[in-house]
Amino acid sequence: MNKINESLQHHNDNWNNIVKKQVTGSLHEVNDNISEVQNSIKETREQAAKHCDKEHRRNNVILYKVNESDLRRADDRNKADISFCLQLFNNCLNAGIDENDLVNVFRLGRREDNTSRPLMVQFASYTSKNQIMESLYRLKHAAQKYKNVIVAHDMTKLEQEKCRRLVEEAKAKEEEEDSAEYLYWVWGPPGGLKIVKTSGKEIKSAGYVYQCRWVI
Repeated sequence: MNKINESLQHHNDNWNNIVKKQVTGSLHEVNDNISEVQNSIKETREQAAKHCDKEHRRNNVILYKVNESDLRRADDRNKADISFCLQLFNNCLNAGIDENDLVNVFRLGRREDNTSRPLMVQFASYTSKNQIMESLYRLKHAAQKYKNVIVAHDMTKLEQEKCRRLVEEAKAKEEEEDSAEYLYWVWGPPGGLKIVKTSGKEIKSAGYVYQCRWVI
């Protein structure tokens, strides 16, 4: 009788071990699946956030080297910036922009003495923004107060990093070639930047300046 009991106990132990291993393996598999789903959700959210960030910047431009007003009131300084933008866009670039086309105009960063902060301009539509970018070739023959203004896309951090890498690569190519006849430029819209090689004659021609309106 004792032997029978011992045999039954042994079989029970073996069966318990088998069940325990099966359950443990299934739990590990479930945990792995949960981790995969969580990672997939995280990646999807990150991609969605990047897309939203890019879309949010799509209608924006940033103006550099625009003198900042020394008026005391912030509202008055902002009005001066809006006035300058409208003069630049219409008197210089002939883009046909009015104040209703501007969603917001504001300076980036903390205000400091003797420093002009970058000026963010948010347009109501991509059409208005593109009209500005397609008219930048006119800056070449603009009045002095507009000539030094730089108009750039409002790029995401990833786009800015890519742009910096391409600019450094373009500089390295110029140094390696050491030729005054050809120049390397970073050309294209955000997300489609590339390096192009051009001759001095192409750069000097108005037509080429128009084509290179995205130069960073």
